[in-house]
Amino acid sequence: MEEKSHVKRNFALNAVDGITFFLGMFFLSQENIIPVYMDELGASSFWISLIPALKNIGAFFPSIFVARRIQGFVRQKPWLVQIGLIQRIPWGLSGLLCFIWAGQYPRMAVASLLIAVFLVNLGSGMSLPSYLYYTAKTIPVTMRGRLFALRNLLSYLIGFFCGASIKLLLETVPSPRNYAVLMLIGFAILMIYLPVFHYMIEPDGKEVKDPRLQNRKDFCRSLVLLLRENKNLRRYIIGRVFYTLAYASINYYAVYIMKKYDLPGSTVGLFTVLTAATFLVANPLLGLIADKKGHLFNHYIAAAALVVSTGVIVFSDSYMISLSTIILGALVLCIQSVSTQALPMEFGEEHEIPVYMGLVGLFVGGASLLIIVFAMMARTWGYRPVFLICLVCSLCSLFFFARMKEPRRHVKRIIKDAV
Repeated sequence: MEEKSHVKRNFALNAVDGITFFLGMFFLSQENIIPVYMDELGASSFWISLIPALKNIGAFFPSIFVARRIQGFVRQKPWLVQIGLIQRIPWGLSGLLCFIWAGQYPRMAVASLLIAVFLVNLGSGMSLPSYLYYTAKTIPVTMRGRLFALRNLLSYLIGFFCGASIKLLLETVPSPRNYAVLMLIGFAILMIYLPVFHYMIEPDGKEVKDPRLQNRKDFCRSLVLLLRENKNLRRYIIGRVFYTLAYASINYYAVYIMKKYDLPGSTVGLFTVLTAATFLVANPLLGLIADKKGHLFNHYIAAAALVVSTGVIVFSDSYMISLSTIILGALVLCIQSVSTQALPMEFGEEHEIPVYMGLVGLFVGGASLLIIVFAMMARTWGYRPVFLICLVCSLCSLFFFARMKEPRRHVKRIIKDAV
């Protein structure tokens, strides 16, 4: 009975953590707010295009380097609280710097924004394997899809009011301090995670005593053997690589539409409302699909949405039709929260989650270096060639995802037996 009460308590607190995180990120959106702010500060398309590159490199590369250490933790909470500060404090410092100096030193403000993007995502990459392991320990597998969907649903229900607030702040607070105010509000909301984690109850994890996992060389060999023997994992990683490259296009939608149709900066408020509405409708359905059919099915939807959105942004000359890219991009973001992090959790046992996440992150993070090439292309030829490449990548990701088998319904590979 006590264990069931812990599940309910952790479910509720995990939902609050997710809601406050997504709510804070409304004001710090790396797809809408930050790119548009950098554009208003005079940043070129090259610097704006670095956002997805820095975001993915920071978010994916560190996972494999901390996976072995995280796997040995009996408790994950101390690590998550410490690394959580890296995910949040850079936003507060950058927002404060932009509030004070953005008017006089716009280049310094742009630099602080890019540094913040990299650092907060570096923190995400260091915490993600631990966070997913922590989630697996505290939330049963048949409740995770509903958890991810519920916290997204409620946060984006609140997001309707956020969109109106963002529009009002951008119109009433003088530029460039208006965006800095948004950043400081987002930072304050993100810091709510500290009391939330304090009250969560974490059971002891499975202690991994295999001495071969303590040796870095043998650990690397085990990863190679795992990839060699697990065809399903290989297909997933290749699909995720193409998916990540295609996903970079989302960061350019808002700036491209605003420039193409000469829209005012306050239009990002409309984008926020469209994003919130999409999440409100899609989250319950995606959560049910994840719990009933598996997270792989949602990957099909995300890849298809990227195919359609990149096609629309390239070939449509209608403003109203182009707005559908914001909606489709929001659908992909929704699936990113519900399923793309959750699917690798099901390739192995709970204590192996950091290793699987780290392995996926290693390849996805390495591929993210190619997004820097997108930045160079955007500076030279504009965004359209980038969108065309992203369209091809989205088709490739859909192809490899379609060749996978749902991990939840098949025998799991056991890492400790593969080393």
